[in-house]
Amino acid sequence: MRKGFTLLELLIVVIVIGVLATLAVPQFLSAVEKGRIAKAKNALGIIAKAEKMYRAENDVYLAVDNDGLTDADGLGDYIEMDQIAADTDWDYAVTIDTDSFVATATREGSSGYAETILTNDQDGACTSNHDLAGRECAAAEEEE
Repeated sequence: MRKGFTLLELLIVVIVIGVLATLAVPQFLSAVEKGRIAKAKNALGIIAKAEKMYRAENDVYLAVDNDGLTDADGLGDYIEMDQIAADTDWDYAVTIDTDSFVATATREGSSGYAETILTNDQDGACTSNHDLAGRECAAAEEEE
């Protein structure tokens, strides 16, 4: 009676596990990035609500960047923004025009997703330059 496995049997098991891992890892990384994009979309929605509250009280929108999100005399006075300002995956900014604003989330880091940009305007319209952002975000127009 023999005990244990042969080297060939162990090698086959290792190869099968390797093939399964090469199929699973890209799916996992894609799911993680979708979660990060969902976090940014949520943050942009919160920033948009704070902008609308600010405008209701001051009759203008407020341009801010990551550092200005928590200012007591800015948007941080209307909605708690500490977690958004502390986000290490995204850099947030708001640009304004006379009667409009655009909140932008730009992906930080050196990963393959570092160029991802999401925007949300005063009407709630979402645009993105990445296909993982979902169907509710229109594709951003390429600048020439």
